[in-house]
Amino acid sequence: MKRHGKLLAADTTFLVLLLVLLFSLHPRAASFSKKAPEPTIKFKGENLIIKWPKRSDLTGYEVYRCNASGQPTKLVRKTSACKVTLKKFKYGTTYYYKVRGYKEKKNHKFRYTRYSKLIKVPVFRKSTLKKLLLTALEPVGSTVYVWGGGWNEADTGAGLEATTIGVSPRWESFFNQQDSSYNYNNTRYQIHDGLDCSGYIGWCIYNILETDNGKPGYVMSAKLMAPNFASRGWGTFTAAGNVRNYRAGDIMSTASGHVWMVVGQCSDGSVVILHSSPPGVQLMGTPTPGGNTNSEAVALARQYMQKYFPTWYQKFPNCSRDGSYLTNYSQMRWDISGNMIMSDPDKYRNKTADQILADLFRSR
Repeated sequence: MKRHGKLLAADTTFLVLLLVLLFSLHPRAASFSKKAPEPTIKFKGENLIIKWPKRSDLTGYEVYRCNASGQPTKLVRKTSACKVTLKKFKYGTTYYYKVRGYKEKKNHKFRYTRYSKLIKVPVFRKSTLKKLLLTALEPVGSTVYVWGGGWNEADTGAGLEATTIGVSPRWESFFNQQDSSYNYNNTRYQIHDGLDCSGYIGWCIYNILETDNGKPGYVMSAKLMAPNFASRGWGTFTAAGNVRNYRAGDIMSTASGHVWMVVGQCSDGSVVILHSSPPGVQLMGTPTPGGNTNSEAVALARQYMQKYFPTWYQKFPNCSRDGSYLTNYSQMRWDISGNMIMSDPDKYRNKTADQILADLFRSR
């Protein structure tokens, strides 16, 4: 009996050890947490991808469409995966989303996490650096500088012309009435007759992003344009004094109240620009960083204005700006990854000003 007793004790010990081993190998269910998922977003082509870290304590996730105040209004997707792809967005519309997780219990009841932070998704028409510059060329040589041009009557933002697709015929008509003595001080706040610097840039942005007239515009104080556009996620901001180079489409703002757009940089470091500054909307060139006013950029601006805009050039032949354009301006450089609104299939980011101008005027 002792022998059988020892065998029984050994068997019992073995079974206990086996159960302990099996229990330790079996994955324990993670304890449920109400912590909200942490989604991120990106666009891939025309599709929006919302994704979040997968959690072992959850069975699945729900993605809700919300109103602007953050109230969920519609369940758009229920999934056990850790991302969703959403399609069919309307340009010019802002969409809002929240995500929450859930754990399904054995009795088919559910426990839910808190909702994530509100995801704001403004949907813009996609553009390219080339389209931006071609659009910016449309008013060149036919639109004079008017203080307040492009603003509304209240002087608080974009006016009629800056929220309209296409060039206003009134601009060229007014230009044709002027001669070389044109003085913008005599036309202040004739807001429908031309464009000021921020009215011009705001008009350019509206015409690449919008498809209908009368939507909210992009005209604001010139000094705010570069930082404001960067804050929307459109690109990166570099403060004045830290700018090292200039690339096609860069938006340049100064605290003293001017804004302009880069066409491209030349081999001598000078920059061809597009802006509205007295007498009006035109191509101009900066000096070299060393101060040489006989720069490649000035020569290019003069060449193209004389050839393609002869009436303007006859009235207003000056095509140069001073060295402050290379020292006093902050920069917004577009994100060209395609995840936001801009891309660069034409490789303008890697081209010099003369190459870019040649291509632009072949395409007009």
